[in-house]
Parts: sequence; C-alpha cells; structure tokens
Amino acid sequence: MKITQVAAWLLTIGLLLTLIVVGKAYLVPIFMALVIWYLVNALNNLFRHIPLVGARLPNALTLGMSLVFIGLSLYLVGDTVVATIQSFVVDSQKYAPRIDAQIARAYEIFRPDAEAPTLDSFALGDQLWTYSADLLNTITNFAKGLFLVLLYVLFFLIEQTAFGKKMTALGLGLDESNQLSVVLQEINTAMRTYLGVKTFTSLITALLSWIVLVAINLDFALFWAFLIFLFNYIPTIGSTTATALPAFLALVQFDSLTPFLIVAIGVTFIQILIGNIVEPRLMGDTLNISPLVVVLSLILWSMLWGIVGMLLSVPITVAIIIICAQFPTTRYVAILLSKDGKISAIDTLEEER
Repeated sequence: MKITQVAAWLLTIGLLLTLIVVGKAYLVPIFMALVIWYLVNALNNLFRHIPLVGARLPNALTLGMSLVFIGLSLYLVGDTVVATIQSFVVDSQKYAPRIDAQIARAYEIFRPDAEAPTLDSFALGDQLWTYSADLLNTITNFAKGLFLVLLYVLFFLIEQTAFGKKMTALGLGLDESNQLSVVLQEINTAMRTYLGVKTFTSLITALLSWIVLVAINLDFALFWAFLIFLFNYIPTIGSTTATALPAFLALVQFDSLTPFLIVAIGVTFIQILIGNIVEPRLMGDTLNISPLVVVLSLILWSMLWGIVGMLLSVPITVAIIIICAQFPTTRYVAILLSKDGKISAIDTLEEER
C-alpha cells in the first residue's frame, strides 16, 4: 500500500472520529431511533401474524400498535426506575448499619488487628445523595431527548414506505443493484436477528433472575431484573455488572451469606445458560465477529458515546463489517474484524457474477 493511501485512510478515520465525537448530541438520538425502528418493525411483523378469520390485521394498525406498545413500555420503565432510585435514597439509611457490620465482619476475617472503618468515615452519605441526584438528572435529560428519538422513528417509518420506489428510480445497473441489495439485506437480516434474539434472551434472563430475587425477598427485585435485561445488551461486562449489583445488595440486606450466594450463583448460572448455550443456537452465524473485536469496539464506543455506545457497539460493528465486505478495497478490513475470515455476502455476490 502506497504512503498516499495510508495517509488517506488515516485522514478519513480521523475525520470520522471527529464527526462522531463532535456530532454526538445529534448522532446518538438517530442511532437510538434506528434501534427502536427495528424493534417496531419486528413487533409489527409479530402483530401481523396474529391469526384472524381469513385475513391479517392492516399494516397501519399493527405499526400503530407497535409504536404505542414501545412508547408505553419506555414510559413504564422510566417511571419504575425513577421511583426505585427515590426509594433507595430514602431507605439508604437503613442499609448503612448493615454495610458497617459487613465491613467489620470482613476486617475480623482478613485484618483482625485493625479497626474497621465505617461509612461515616468515608463520607459516603453525601456522595450517595450527589450520585443519586446526578442519576435522576441524567434520566430526566434522557426523557426529554426521548421525544426527539420517537420523532425520528416516526420519520423512519414514513420513509420506509417509499424506499422501494426510490431504489427503482435510481436506475442502477445490474451489478450495482445486486451489490446494494446484498448490503441492505445483510444489514437488515443481521440487525433484526441480533435485536430480536438479544431482546428475547434478555427477557428470559431477566424473568428467571427476577424469580430468584423474589424467592429470597430481595429489595427492588423488579428494578434489578430490568437492569439485568438492559445490561445484557452490553457484551462481556454487562452480564457481570448486572449480577454483581443485586448480589452486593443481598450481602448488605441479609445477615447471612446464603442469600448472597443464591443470587451470585443462581443469576450467574442463568446468565451462562442463556448467554452461552441458548443465545448462540438462536443467533447462529449471523454475527460473525471476532471476540477481541467485540471487546475493543465496546471500549471504543464507550469512550465515544458512554453507555449508549456500549449498547450500540455490536450493531455498529456488524454494519461496518457488512459494508466493508462489499468492496474489494475494504474487504480485508471485514476479514480482520470477522470471527473466522468468512465473508459470505461478498463471496456469494462474486459467485453470481
């Protein structure tokens, strides 16, 4: 590769990263709207397959049902999260003596000669209020931006009805038309499969985890189940974080270690069962991404877009691989990012030619 090509690539990557960072406030709502748009279409397909006598529900009706369902779900989730945070802040004084007791117990085991510190010595009370206020402020800002996201979703739904006509009106040649169709079909299939399977497995994981948490009477069990559902979209570290938080509360809430072990072992077993056995069977070979690339993309997008970047890291990487696979000059990028080096879409296209 010539030095001019290397310089061009580096300049292009630098400009893209600058655009992603500077345009974060505008790009994040659009990408979130794309995810919700896929979910709306998936729900729409599900509603349209509801058995009726001799006919299916009209597409406009099922799209409206999907939008209402997702909108109400987001509202209920936001209301639950805010109420849980407020309750936790109010009840935080109840947990302080128990945390002090657990710290003292740990010091008796590992440092018997040292004096165990207390929460007051760490001044965690003021920090808890500060963090809670910041979290509530973040949720409030998210709720304000949610209207813009749903507005984008509405425009995407309107635009998709005319997309086929625009494709025809482009007047592309046979090769270009086939290549564009392959790209769009591959991205659409991968995104729908990933979001559909991930949503389904996350729901199952959250439901089974909620049963475990309710069985030991853990405080805020529904909130922890929702957190498990949400964090399952974050690869690698998401499931670990979602398991550690309720396990820590169990350690604080109860005097014995049994509830803590039940949460830690039970939820971890559910995560392993669903994430390592059920999900790969349902996902198949749709997401042909190297595990190292998943971790690196998670780090990169978390640095650029925070938690939203963590949630979107896998879909964005999938789209990059599929797009790069369609062009000879970027095919090697797709091969390096893939799990086994097989890029089926471009191979199939070349065989047809």
